[in-house]
Amino acid sequence: MLDKTINYYDINAKEFVEGTLNVDFKATQDKFINKLPAKGYILDFGCGSGRDSKAFLDRGYDVESMDGSEALCRLA
Repeated sequence: MLDKTINYYDINAKEFVEGTLNVDFKATQDKFINKLPAKGYILDFGCGSGRDSKAFLDRGYDVESMDGSEALCRLA
């Protein structure tokens, strides 16, 4: 099952990024950040388009991003 999922994202990475990159998740990101120490460390496991990683980096957090899909990692 894992191979099927990663294969799907590898094949459809560009469309996935285009469909999720500009979705406004600020309210959800704010809820998450409010539970962290200022300028803390975030592991974004399954970073997809990198949208949330970028938002956290822009706010001064130390972010490590990774995804199982090589194609998504390249685009993120």
